Amino acid sequence: MDERRDPPTRGGTHPPIPGGATLPTAQQAHIDYSGHATQCQRCRDIDRGRCDQGETLWRAWNTALDDAYRQLNPDHP
Repeated sequence: MDERRDPPTRGGTHPPIPGGATLPTAQQAHIDYSGHATQCQRCRDIDRGRCDQGETLWRAWNTALDDAYRQLNPDHP
């Protein structure tokens, strides 16, 4: 059976974020981390691990995700 799938999106295909917009913390943390990770040669190489700044941004993103999840599901530990 031939399964057709949409081609992967190209970078930069999302609509721009309006100036002055306030993003949710988790979304801003992801933008901060992914922006760094695309520019940093060490963070781009999955075999090398993250640089100190990349590690800090990654941890901030994961903390923001955990906080958002707890807000959505306060009964979960």
